[in-house]
Amino acid sequence: MGCAKKNLETGSAIDVTPSTYEPTTLSGKRTVGMILKATAFQMSGDYSNNVAINLNEDGTINYYPAPSDITENSRPVALEDGWWLNRQGLGPNSVFLRYTFDEYMALPAAPTVEELKAAIIPGARVTAFRRLSYPAGEAMKYLPQIKEELK
Repeated sequence: MGCAKKNLETGSAIDVTPSTYEPTTLSGKRTVGMILKATAFQMSGDYSNNVAINLNEDGTINYYPAPSDITENSRPVALEDGWWLNRQGLGPNSVFLRYTFDEYMALPAAPTVEELKAAIIPGARVTAFRRLSYPAGEAMKYLPQIKEELK
């Protein structure tokens, strides 16, 4: 199952497969919805205090947050062996910006696409990405189990 989004730079439609969602069934009979699964990621350096944006395969920006979307709960949580619990909506094609969470939250409006591109830290990217067994909304309750799952 996929969904369509617009490329934020060109306005053209792109296909996005919600690989972090899992179908939910009712008494084994039919699918009644999708549950967002928690994800974990590794990065090319310690950018845990930096806001990230998502890129398409061609390097164009397909998602960036509004400053009001970023909260203290957006910060990733350190797990083990370089893994971090994703709490910002990162994906396998995410890159990190020079903006810290505090700087980004204080902005009066989202930067332009050109400003975002200029703020990408060269080489700062997600290097590994895994979907986890636990619902995203409950992941903080299962940190020991998540750490074990990542071993």
